[in-house]
Amino acid sequence: MKSYSSMFFRALFLVCSLMLLLALGACTPSSSDPQPSEDLPPKDGGDATEQPPEQTPQTPTAPTVKYTGYDTPCIVQTLYTEQNIVADVVVTDHRFQADPTGEKDATKAINSAISAVYAKGGGTVYLPAGKYKVTGTIKVLPFVSLVGDYNEAANTDGSGEYGTVILACPESVDADFPALFEIGGSGGVSGLVVYYPEQDVNNIKPYPYTFNIPGSTAGAAYYMLPSIVDCTVINGYRGISATGGNEQMNIRRIRGTFLYRALHLDNSADASVIEYVDASPEYWVSCPYDEVTRGEITDITSQNTAFVFATLEWVSMRALSCTDYKVGIQTVEGPRTQFGGMLYDCHIVDCDYGLIVDSVDARMGYGIALTGGELLAYEEAVVNNTAGKIQLTGVIYEGGLSSGSGADIVINEQEPPYYPESDAKEPVAENNLVVVQGADAKATKDCSAAIQTALDSLAGKGGIVYLPAGYYLLENPLTVPDGVELRGAGYLPVRDQMELSLGTVIFSHYGRDCDDPATAQAHVTLGKGSGLRNIRLVNAAVNVLGEYMENGNKFTACPYMIRGTGAGAYVIGGSFAGAIGGIEMINADGYYIAHMSASAYDTVIRVDNSDGGYIASILTNVTVGFRHRWWGLSNYDALFPNGWEENFEVSIGRDPDAYATVQLEMDELTQLEYIDSDDCFAVNVFSYGAKHTIEATNSTIEAVNIGKDCYWKYVVEDPMILLHENAELYVCNQHRFNGTSYEKDDSAELSIYTRVTIGVNEGCVE
Repeated sequence: MKSYSSMFFRALFLVCSLMLLLALGACTPSSSDPQPSEDLPPKDGGDATEQPPEQTPQTPTAPTVKYTGYDTPCIVQTLYTEQNIVADVVVTDHRFQADPTGEKDATKAINSAISAVYAKGGGTVYLPAGKYKVTGTIKVLPFVSLVGDYNEAANTDGSGEYGTVILACPESVDADFPALFEIGGSGGVSGLVVYYPEQDVNNIKPYPYTFNIPGSTAGAAYYMLPSIVDCTVINGYRGISATGGNEQMNIRRIRGTFLYRALHLDNSADASVIEYVDASPEYWVSCPYDEVTRGEITDITSQNTAFVFATLEWVSMRALSCTDYKVGIQTVEGPRTQFGGMLYDCHIVDCDYGLIVDSVDARMGYGIALTGGELLAYEEAVVNNTAGKIQLTGVIYEGGLSSGSGADIVINEQEPPYYPESDAKEPVAENNLVVVQGADAKATKDCSAAIQTALDSLAGKGGIVYLPAGYYLLENPLTVPDGVELRGAGYLPVRDQMELSLGTVIFSHYGRDCDDPATAQAHVTLGKGSGLRNIRLVNAAVNVLGEYMENGNKFTACPYMIRGTGAGAYVIGGSFAGAIGGIEMINADGYYIAHMSASAYDTVIRVDNSDGGYIASILTNVTVGFRHRWWGLSNYDALFPNGWEENFEVSIGRDPDAYATVQLEMDELTQLEYIDSDDCFAVNVFSYGAKHTIEATNSTIEAVNIGKDCYWKYVVEDPMILLHENAELYVCNQHRFNGTSYEKDDSAELSIYTRVTIGVNEGCVE
């Protein structure tokens, strides 16, 4: 095991990354992009841990901080947004002076603010309610969240009180690009309303896309986890595009009138989540800025296609809606593999064609799964021009069913369970803020005392402890008091990018001498109503794989990375790597876990005696453990004295592709484990290389869109679902490759609505 040097592995990593980027069509980022330094840069004018100005107190006696200037993170006052926004920069401040009246061009100011936050290692740029004129492209750099104040009610109430409005005045050219916004990896936009003041329903201007995910065409740092969330486009022509190589897109709650196209998504690898997208004339009709009629709009949209999907692997889609288009959804040829996805509760209404399938992953038994919702078409509800299978379960449809290739369109009459309240309310912390002081942001000194002091200062009060972008070393475990949130940089979900590791990363040396993971204190312990947000945790205490082999294929005992111990505990928007056990919720009714990327060996999430919990958008993949730039840190050898690379040691002969942990995870890993827990809900859960996706004992669970890819090099027979005594599980949409679908105790109950598999053609479980 020790014969391979760290230099060899770093070289191997670089070669593999280069090959991947070339395969995806990547190119070098523009020289105009700001480039991160080896270690995170300090704040302007001083060290990254300098004390804040006296006029902005951040002490336990006065924890509430409102925006006063550029130099200090703050909770901003919002008119509409309920979630607390911790801003690193506000674009209207004295440094950037973006005009909120819409009179002066704000493009340069917004881009400058984004660049400033990027140079600090990532974080949040806030646009207060107002109007901002944009004439060029806003480049949302990796690890930066561009956030506005969003009034959802104004979408259709006719008030015009939208909050943060972008007055889009780009050049009108009939082309896909340049887009108004380009989104980097672990970066994104939230809370923006976009209006094109020069658009004319009687003289349509074919503007480029409003949002674009360039992916690897802009560089590896743009490849993974770009987000577009809570945005409205009042009178757009092209909506959202993703055509460069990308992975794990996060597109949620997008509304608008899109004259030509709402979504055109392509070339995406594992586990993108696309949900709550509504393309309708109503958003322009109800806008008081113009006087347009529904008929004027539908004369245009009825000639076009709302949603076009090409290469999307293992994508989870939920609640896509459109009305008055020629085609609702169309799948087309892509550059790599073909479309393979799960759709739940989609509503395609008053279109000539509901779903046209021109391309699909047609390996035996595979295809497209649609469960619930409706396809109401004037001519054809479904047209299948491929050899793949299309399954409709509990879908209300009008119009014909046409299969030009003779392939199956399977209609399952049983009505699936419907979960209209399936999205639990995201927790909101108290409106108090303490910024961690005195913590070394280059991971050269233990920061556990500094972070714990900040957490304890809000005990009994509640609020947010903000750990700015940086690398932090943890020698002792942390305890987050009741009602307190430990938050890292950024407002939208983050994970490491292949050549870039910005944001807030904690390397934990705690847990070396653990007797029993069940009783040992976790790296981070959450109390009642407390949470962890946008923190990336790395287990640097144990050389997991190396010691596994040295100990006769037994794991070294390690504590859980995160443990919730009270009702309402939550974990949102981060990741963990090198974990034996990831997250444990015990006696934590109403827990909330969402938008997490994980690399673990035994259990990703364990739920014990915790009712009424919610889990959403969870990706388990070994790449979380090695797509990063930690080796670029100046103190890398001190952080990983045993060599992090040995967690992915190529010397395991059974793995010809150097993905040693893939085989290990298929031997050992359970993604979601439930014990004595009722009324649990899970949605958009995907694993690459796990033994079981869901394992349950004496629990009741409802799940939507669960997928498992077991790596084609190995033919495995482990069940994706394993139910022990008195477990009850209802699943809408199950995708898998390899393995078997389920194994259950006689006392357990299981219903699967719409199941598609690669390699085995299986129907539905009654």
